[in-house]
Parts: sequence; structure tokens; C-alpha cells
Amino acid sequence: PAAFAGIIYLLVRQKYFIGYLGQTSQSTPGFLFGKRIISFLCLMCIMGILNHLLGRYYGQNYKEYMETITGAASALLLIP
Repeated sequence: PAAFAGIIYLLVRQKYFIGYLGQTSQSTPGFLFGKRIISFLCLMCIMGILNHLLGRYYGQNYKEYMETITGAASALLLIP
């Protein structure tokens, strides 16, 4: 999901740049969609750090559960 989100982010930044050269209203969708992807990537980072800390200090590993959540959430990134 992180690689997928990164590729989508690059495409959105391109759309934002093209919109930025035109009307101001054309750059807004690219900006908002990019903000959503950055939020998703930050959420994935926090979940990864939390999983690492739980595994290190408590011996519990929620990797499969977190992969399910991020996999489902990455599909939601495509909804405009």
C-alpha cells in the first residue's frame, strides 16, 4: 500500500502543478487529494512504529491485522 500511495501521490502532484499553471480552482482538487494521501502515509508510519514498539516491549505482533487495515484504506484513496 505504501508504494501504491507514493505513486498516486506523484500523479496527484503532477495534477496539482498543471492546475496551478491555470486557474486557481483547477489546482484545488489536486491539493486536497494530495493532502489525503499524505495523511494516509502518516497514518501508516504511526501504525508501523506502534507495531514495532508493541512487538519489542510486549511481544505482541499485529502485522497481519495492520496489513488488512492499510490494504482496505488504500482502496479508499481512489475515491475522489
